Amino acid sequence: MPDAILPSVVSAASGLLGVAVGGYFTAINQRHERQQRRIGEQLAEFYSPMLGLRAKVRATNDVQRKITGAAASAWQTMMAYKNEADIDKIEMLTKERTPQFDRIIQYGNSQLSDVIMPAYRKMVELFISKMHLAEPSTIKHFSALLEYVEIWDRHVAESLPGEVMARLNHSEENLFPFYEDLGDTFNRLQDRKSTRLNSSHLG
Repeated sequence: MPDAILPSVVSAASGLLGVAVGGYFTAINQRHERQQRRIGEQLAEFYSPMLGLRAKVRATNDVQRKITGAAASAWQTMMAYKNEADIDKIEMLTKERTPQFDRIIQYGNSQLSDVIMPAYRKMVELFISKMHLAEPSTIKHFSALLEYVEIWDRHVAESLPGEVMARLNHSEENLFPFYEDLGDTFNRLQDRKSTRLNSSHLG
């Protein structure tokens, strides 16, 4: 009788072990799937849009600096004083061309208020609405971003005297660590996602 029972016990134990092992690997796969899903959400809903806004601001500023530099060089060439006969010519050019060159500055100011600062405000809004998708290293830069935007908004609203503004150390350089973290974290998440995808394919 015991000899007849033993195979049944071994069979039952093997079955339970198989179920346990299968459940273990199922749990691991489900955890990996959740991690992959979260990484995908982080990249698509937070880091990619944030980097897109950063790229927009940077490209706009780069073009503005390039145009401003070219304008300054062109103005200096036009206003070059060679001899007495040039005085009248320079006065005429100054009167005729100053409005055109002033519009370069006016356009830059419009870009600041209509393009650049709205992009920064969208960064703040994105941070607030999607903070659950940000890594801890990124979250710690939120206060610097909010401060940068808040000071600019007060300055534009003329509710911040120049003497106060000068004491606040208001500079985009304060956001450079934030920009660096965005790029580094985006790349790290991309690497983690591709590594896990490759592992799952190999498995």
